[in-house]
Amino acid sequence: MTSAAALVKEVRAGNNRELQIMAASGVLPVAPSELIPLQVALAGSTDREVAKIASTSLRSIESRLLASYLETEADPRTLSYFALEVSDYKVLEVIIQRRDVPRPLLVALAPNLGEELQEVLLLRQDAIVEDARILDALETNPQLSKYSRRRIREYREHLLPPEVPVEEPRARPEIEEASDEEVAAAIAAVKAEGPAESGEIEELTGLSDAQIRSLPVPVRMRLTRGASRTMRGFLLRDSSSTVALACFYNNHFSDQEIEQACLNRTTHEDVLAAISRDRQWIGRYNVVAALVRNPRAPVGSSVRLVPRLSVRDLRDLRRDRNVPDPVRQTADRLYRIKTK
Repeated sequence: MTSAAALVKEVRAGNNRELQIMAASGVLPVAPSELIPLQVALAGSTDREVAKIASTSLRSIESRLLASYLETEADPRTLSYFALEVSDYKVLEVIIQRRDVPRPLLVALAPNLGEELQEVLLLRQDAIVEDARILDALETNPQLSKYSRRRIREYREHLLPPEVPVEEPRARPEIEEASDEEVAAAIAAVKAEGPAESGEIEELTGLSDAQIRSLPVPVRMRLTRGASRTMRGFLLRDSSSTVALACFYNNHFSDQEIEQACLNRTTHEDVLAAISRDRQWIGRYNVVAALVRNPRAPVGSSVRLVPRLSVRDLRDLRRDRNVPDPVRQTADRLYRIKTK
C-alpha cells in the first residue's frame, strides 16, 4: 500500500483527528483525485468543526481547476456535492454535460438553473429520454425562459416515446404440484404411448418438447424445480403462464439462456414481462437488445428500453417491421437524434 493510500485510509477510519483536519483543510499530501472526494466525505462528518473546515476548503477551489477535475475524474457523490453546493456557471455546465451524470441529479438541478444553463440541460436529449422527470422539474423553475418553455413543449411532442402503459404482472393461481410418484407415473404413461417422433430430447425424462407439453399441469409444475437446461428451455415456452413463470423463478439461468429466451418468439409473454422487470437481466445489453426485438415482449417495457440501444441497433430496429409500431417509432426518433 502506498503512503498516500495509507493516509486516506487512516482519515476515513476516523481515528486520527489531526489528519482529518489536515485533509479537510486540503493540505494532506495526496493527489487531488483522492483528496477532493475525501474532503466531500468529511464535509458530511458529524464532527461539526471538521465538516465546516472541509466545506470552506471545497468552496475555495479555483473554478477552472475544479471544472477540469469534475469533467473526467469525479465520482457520482462528488458530482452531487458540487452540483448542489456550488453556483459557478462553469462548474455546473461541466456537471450537466457529463455523459454519466446521475439522472436524478439533473432532476434536482433543473428547478434552479439560470437561462443559459437551462439551454445546456436541454441539449442533454439522451438524459431527457431516459428520465422525463427532468422536463417536469425544469417546468417548475421560476426563471424558465420562453425558449426553454418552447423546447420542453417540442420535446414532449417529438422526442419522448409515446405513453404506453407497462403491463402489470398477472396474478398467478396456486397450482398444487404433483408428487414424485405422480411425476414418474405420468412420464411412464407418455412413454408407453410411443417414442417421440421428432425434436430435442430432455436427457433426464427422455421426453421431447411435445411430450412434456402433454403432461398434466401439476406434473409440469413439479418439473420446473431443478430443471435441466433443456427442460428449462421447454418450460419457458409452456402454454401455461403459471408453469412458464414457475420455471423462470425456480431456476438459475446463464446470460446466454436468458438472451436466447428473449430472442425466441415462442417464449411465453409473461416470462418476457418478468425479464423486463428484473434489474439483473435488463442491466445486460444483449438481453435488452434481444428483448426489444421480440414482438411478444410487453410494448411498454420495450419502449422504455429502446434508449439503451446503440446507434447501430437503433438503425436496425427502426427498419424492423416485426416489432410493434411504438417500438419502431421510438427507435427511429432516437436514431435521428443521435446521428444529427
